[in-house]
Amino acid sequence: MAVYTVLSPAEIADALARFGLPPPDRVVPEPKGYVNTNHHVWARGERWFLRVAEGKTEAELRFEGEVHAFLAQARFPAARLVTAEDGRPFAVSGGRLVMLFAYAPGEELAEDAVTPERCRAVGDRLARLHDLSEGFTADRPNPFGQARVASWIAEIRRGGPGDDRAELARALPLLEDESRRAAQLPGAPRGLVHGDLFVDNVLWIGERPSAVLDWEMACVDAFAWDLGVALCAWAWGDGAFDPARASALLAGYRARRRMDPGTARALPAYARLVALRFTASRVLALRAPDPGRERAPRKDWRPFRDRLAALAAMGDAGVAALVGLDRPA
Repeated sequence: MAVYTVLSPAEIADALARFGLPPPDRVVPEPKGYVNTNHHVWARGERWFLRVAEGKTEAELRFEGEVHAFLAQARFPAARLVTAEDGRPFAVSGGRLVMLFAYAPGEELAEDAVTPERCRAVGDRLARLHDLSEGFTADRPNPFGQARVASWIAEIRRGGPGDDRAELARALPLLEDESRRAAQLPGAPRGLVHGDLFVDNVLWIGERPSAVLDWEMACVDAFAWDLGVALCAWAWGDGAFDPARASALLAGYRARRRMDPGTARALPAYARLVALRFTASRVLALRAPDPGRERAPRKDWRPFRDRLAALAAMGDAGVAALVGLDRPA
C-alpha cells in the first residue's frame, strides 16, 4: 500500500460514486507499502478503504473479485470487497481502476508483538484457506513465480540507478545460485494461496485474527509457497529465524490440516524462493523514483537477503527441523 497517485477531492468523490457512495466526509491517505495508491475514507457514516490498482489489468482485478466472493461464501475472515454499481468487483474512475473495501475491524500487530501463540493462530488460518481451496475453480498463475524472479536476478546483474553496487556484488553469487536451484522446484500440491501473508496483512482482536487483508497477490500455486511466505514473515526476528515461532506456525497449520508429504518436502525450496523473490523485488523497487517517505516508505532488501542466506545455510533438513517437520504433529 502507498500513495503514488495524488487524487483531488473531486476524483475521490467520483470514485466513490461508482460504488453508490456520496462524497466523503473525511479522507486519510495510507502510505504503507509500495504497490498501490490507497486511502481510508469516511462516507455515509461508515469507514471504507479505497484502492487505486496501480499497474493492474481488469483480468487481475476480476480474479481478485472471484477470490473475495469465494472467501465471503466460505465465511473466511477477510475485508469485504464492495461491488460497483455496474456489478463488477472494480470501477473505472478518471481512467483508473479502483476497488473499494468495507472497513475491517481489528488492530495490526507491531513486529515485536509477534509471539509463538499468534504464529500458531496464523498457521491455523492458513490451513483453513488451503482446505477451502479445493472448492475454488478460478485460476491465475503466480505472477511472481520462479521465471519472473529469474528475470529479476538477470536485471539486477546488469545494474541500475539506486543500486548499492558493492553490497549487491557480494550478494549476487547467493542470488544467482538460488535462482538456478529454483529452476528445479519439487512438485507439490497446489491450490488457492494468499501469496503475501505478512504481519501487516493480518488484523487482530485480542489474540484472535479478525481479518486477512490484501488478496491482490492471491493465485493458484503450491501450498508450500504460502507456507514459505508465512515462515519468512512471521518467524524472523532479531536477525535470525526464531525456532519457537517457526514451529508454532507449522504446528497451528498441522493441527487443522494434514501436512502432505509433497508439501513438507517442497517447503524448504519454496521458502528460499520466497526469500529470493522479496530480495529481488526490493532491490528493483529502489531503482524507481522515490515518491517520498510520507507517500511510500522505501523497503530495505537486505533483511530478505539475510533470510535467504540463513535458509540456504540450514539446508533442507535444517529447515524441516526449524519448523518441526522432523517431529510428529
